[in-house]
Amino acid sequence: MWCPMASKAFFHCVLPWRLQEWGWNAELPRHSARSIKSSQDGARRQSATYACAIELRLEYRISESDMRGKVFLGRYEVIRQLGEGGMGKVYLARQLDLNRPVVLKVMHEHVAADAQFRERFQREMLLMARFQHPYAVTLYDATVNSQEGHCIVMEYVRGETLATILHRNNHLSPYRVGRLLGQLCEVLQEAHSQGIIHRDLTPSNLMVLDGDTPYEKIKVMDFGLAKLIETKSLRQMAELKSASGTGVDCVVGTPGYMCPEQARGEDTDHRGDLYSVGVILYELLTGHLPFRGLSTMDTLLAHAVDTPPPMKDGQVWVPPAIEKVVMQCLEKRPEDRPASARILAEMYDKALRSSDPSAELDVEPEVEEDEDAPPPVPEKLDPTAAVYQVQAWMPEAVAAYKLKGFIQDVGGQVLESVPGKIKVLLGGRGCTYAIPTGRLSWLGLGGKGGIEMELQLCQSSNARHNYLWVTVILRYLGRTIDRNWRAQCDQIFRDLRGYLIGSTAIMPRA
Repeated sequence: MWCPMASKAFFHCVLPWRLQEWGWNAELPRHSARSIKSSQDGARRQSATYACAIELRLEYRISESDMRGKVFLGRYEVIRQLGEGGMGKVYLARQLDLNRPVVLKVMHEHVAADAQFRERFQREMLLMARFQHPYAVTLYDATVNSQEGHCIVMEYVRGETLATILHRNNHLSPYRVGRLLGQLCEVLQEAHSQGIIHRDLTPSNLMVLDGDTPYEKIKVMDFGLAKLIETKSLRQMAELKSASGTGVDCVVGTPGYMCPEQARGEDTDHRGDLYSVGVILYELLTGHLPFRGLSTMDTLLAHAVDTPPPMKDGQVWVPPAIEKVVMQCLEKRPEDRPASARILAEMYDKALRSSDPSAELDVEPEVEEDEDAPPPVPEKLDPTAAVYQVQAWMPEAVAAYKLKGFIQDVGGQVLESVPGKIKVLLGGRGCTYAIPTGRLSWLGLGGKGGIEMELQLCQSSNARHNYLWVTVILRYLGRTIDRNWRAQCDQIFRDLRGYLIGSTAIMPRA
């Protein structure tokens, strides 16, 4: 228990080095030294505080040791604690059946007990379970009904946060920022197309693999988690702060990166994420945030009403064309920001490729009158073959990664995999899709040929855009085809398209 006789000021001033040794992060109030000097019983307070701090640390160690070895959901064993946030504690754990490391987030009881939280939790986790992307941390498991505790299990990523890299480098070059932005916009574009909004994008939520190398790769953490707790508006925060009398600011999200509408407690859409991306770009290019208030309220108010200072005011020079893109992301009205993550990436790329970085350029993306035509379908096809085509905004390597994930999940067998083409056999043992054997199968005339799926990947002819055409050809390898063959092909394509771009619309080719 905490000792009521201990001085809070003395605790912060006298024992900071001890707290650092014990793993504490104590912020020292500026008035602490004056408070100590005016104290008449400093020695007695010191001894009391010292004893209480030891007692607290011992309780912390006991609590942490109690969690080690604890198994959640019958297969996730806690190894050690990684950190703690407003929603709960984060642990490194081991998945026993697959012997792989995972991240386990155990929510606080008072958070998970809220009925609205539980309802939002179920909805958001269902969305996240369907969302898979190479540039996003994967959700493995989640529950609010576990006896051990309410938890979320996610992919463990070996890397460091973008915040750590920025701290080490002070700022990043526009070209390096462009590479990272391309990956970030790619995953955001797909998430937004599925109705998933992050709401708390910060450098601390962006993991970087192979940092400070030409092979840097981003992994976005905590998709959907910020929505689990409602964000308080500025007015609600002020009322809470006044009523509590504690002077503590309470807000969900990170104030330094929060869009104006979120700070006001209004509904946000995907353009709120693009505002946060603009703040991140500003910070990466200059080494500091656009708004740095003395308190949380000051920072939120600045995001809501203040114009961001020009990037040229700092010590780092930023090309005006790139600055114009960043400032458009930081517009107060969502409709004045880039319309999508894809458009933002194109705008930044155009500004970066500008031959004269100091020239004031119009960096609005060009509007193509005629979209890229899809690649031609092979002429010599079985008349019963079903052919579909879909356009995706991603590199071929990413599409191949996602398509192979679909194949693995439905129990398909890869027959051939070369650049630009993947051949798969569906309908085998354990496959999601049953083989349509036909009406005469009972006479042995239908056969058991299975379904051959050929995936052709063709990059867009427009080199400036990252479009990819995927042609899906489904062939039945048996002798006769069931009348439901086309309906089954439609279902296979719907499922595949959902894996690829998060949509279920069918686009068959005659």
